[in-house]
Amino acid sequence: MPDLRVHPVAVLILLTRTPILLTRNAGRGDSRPVASLRERRRADGSTAYAVLWRDPRTGRQSSMTYSSRNEARVAMELLEAAHGQPKEAARIAASASSHNDGAGALSAPGSTNRSQSSAQRSTHGSPTSTSAPEPPLSPSAPSLRGSTVAMVVREHIDLLTGIGPNARASYGRYLNHHIGPLLGAQPVTAVGYREVAGFIRGLLAKGLSPKTIANIHGLLSASMTTAVKLGYRGDNPCVGASLPKSQLTHDEMTVLTRDEFALLLSKVAPFYQPLVLTLVATGLRFGEATALTPADVDVTARPATIRVTKAWKRDEDSRYYVGPPKTRRARRTVSLPDELVDVLLPLLAAKRPDELLFTNTAGQWLSSSRFWTSTWTPALDAACHPVRPDGTPDPDAPRLTKRPRVHDLRHTHASWMLAAGTDLFVLQRRLGHESITTTTETYAHLMPDQQKAAADAAARALSGLTLAPPAAR
Repeated sequence: MPDLRVHPVAVLILLTRTPILLTRNAGRGDSRPVASLRERRRADGSTAYAVLWRDPRTGRQSSMTYSSRNEARVAMELLEAAHGQPKEAARIAASASSHNDGAGALSAPGSTNRSQSSAQRSTHGSPTSTSAPEPPLSPSAPSLRGSTVAMVVREHIDLLTGIGPNARASYGRYLNHHIGPLLGAQPVTAVGYREVAGFIRGLLAKGLSPKTIANIHGLLSASMTTAVKLGYRGDNPCVGASLPKSQLTHDEMTVLTRDEFALLLSKVAPFYQPLVLTLVATGLRFGEATALTPADVDVTARPATIRVTKAWKRDEDSRYYVGPPKTRRARRTVSLPDELVDVLLPLLAAKRPDELLFTNTAGQWLSSSRFWTSTWTPALDAACHPVRPDGTPDPDAPRLTKRPRVHDLRHTHASWMLAAGTDLFVLQRRLGHESITTTTETYAHLMPDQQKAAADAAARALSGLTLAPPAAR
């Protein structure tokens, strides 16, 4: 997108010298404004100002985002003067700067370098629609020399679509707590493989887990890809960087056998047993199961089904609300065993179609944290450390030797399905994984029968082959 940066005084001087440019939509017989200004709040609490306009050739809407209202207003006036043509607006901006005897800097005299960097960031003007593409900006262009990694990551987050407010806020925290302190001040054009490797070492030094480091690196890499698309640099320096691997010597998931689950279920408060049974019989996520209503359950189908169309989510202030499920594939239909239907029928009969199917004992939304502390943990303690009626330890009673999380019921469901011979593609759809790769990487080690079949196939292929005797020395 052409550079529309210009000192406000300069543009006003130029426009007042050429009054014809101040006439909106001059010559078009249309008094409607070409551009408009909208204000919105970012996840980090700062304010962004978006200038929106329609391309007069295609009719498509484009926008540029600024951190300063004054800069956004100047850009809007430039676009008005140019009848919505960014190239012409940039030409006017350049002319305005030359008429102001070098007053092309965005910041006023006496402002600090920090404010200058902030102003430079706000004028990258990235298009957010499908308007006709402009020639990419050169990395040596003046508007890019002050662009830092932190600025580019923030712009990338602002441009993201299709994510929830909690995810946007989480990305903001990654920027503020990790990317910003370690790499944020670096010019985006100066970051190479060496800097990315040092950034990863810095995350390791903070004691972050490999999974968290992978998530933070993923945000940085995606931001660099956006920087390439916007013409800020020519390549993504994060590509090919080696990420730390988990050093755990035990499985990150805990899978229960049928008997282990039965023991644990017997220790769960009866009110919550239908929910726990649903989790292990369907593989639903906790947030999906607790967002179900009776209208989502079809007991007349053969087999009966649950339709997953929503889940509990968090906004930027960590407040919960019901929204779409985690991914596109998470919107799915899951078949139910008859045994689960028998358990759910009394609940369904006692609820209105739009009521929550699973609630707390007060009939309200059931939070995962409250369920963990008030129900799940006591059940685990009772199963792992059985006692007699008088409260003394009972060494002869069956006991659970594992401490699964609630989410491990989902893994337990997957292991039971695989043990029964369920195809991986069917399991992917049932669990709502976006990619089959997620399913295979997560559960491949739970498929001993397939491993045995592969070994048998290799044995058949090698059948009849003999090794040549070693050569005599």
